[in-house]
Amino acid sequence: MSATPIILPATTDKDEAIDVDVSPVAADSTDIVSAIAAARPFSGLSDKIVDAVAQSAVARSYSAGQTVFSMGQYDGADAIVVARGVMRVSIIDAETGSVVVDDLGPNSAFAIDLTFCGAENSVFSRLSVTAEEELTLVFIEAEALRGLAGQRPSLMRNIARYFAEELGARRFNATTAQAAPQQRVFAQLLKFIERDNVQGLWRVPQMPKHRELADLADVEEGIAAGAVATLIQEGIAQRDYPGLIVNDMARLNELVG
Repeated sequence: MSATPIILPATTDKDEAIDVDVSPVAADSTDIVSAIAAARPFSGLSDKIVDAVAQSAVARSYSAGQTVFSMGQYDGADAIVVARGVMRVSIIDAETGSVVVDDLGPNSAFAIDLTFCGAENSVFSRLSVTAEEELTLVFIEAEALRGLAGQRPSLMRNIARYFAEELGARRFNATTAQAAPQQRVFAQLLKFIERDNVQGLWRVPQMPKHRELADLADVEEGIAAGAVATLIQEGIAQRDYPGLIVNDMARLNELVG
């Protein structure tokens, strides 16, 4: 996504923001392989692996202003690459009702992380996607992508590097002086999270002490302890002594900001 999302005020009637006109046109002429290869999660991969990813992909075109997914319609079944045009993603903040709007241009990838989080992810019901201009998207079947990543180490490394870069950017933004204390704690906790490729989990193998986490985030120890407790109470994470399992990476990323 873009570096600076737009924050829109909450509306009293969310139905007003939903456009249900969804009628994409199959884009047979789109070079799906080239579009996938140009996207950051797949850049630098061998032609053989890119071709394998493309086997489960389809391209669709949308007119300017057309809806790709209405609010609550996206279910995580596909990861998306923007082949042409600008795609606008709108997400309703669960607590305030405000809307975060983000525009993605050509070669951008969307929902790579969400497709690895599971179909029950809470963010799915709160986002909608529209075409800001003439738009061509490549949809990659999430289940096939997960299976292929498990079989091809180079693909998994590429995706892991993409996740790391995204998380690094979020940490940088969250650790500015303006970041809320708990945000800084969550940002520091991200540094300890690793992917367990055997069990398919995100986990903190060895949970740092609250004092250590507080020092890293430059907050009081009680704030660090409270931040960790919040993650557990909300089901975002669970204790797995001596570490922690993160059940909802997407939500944790949202809390970081």
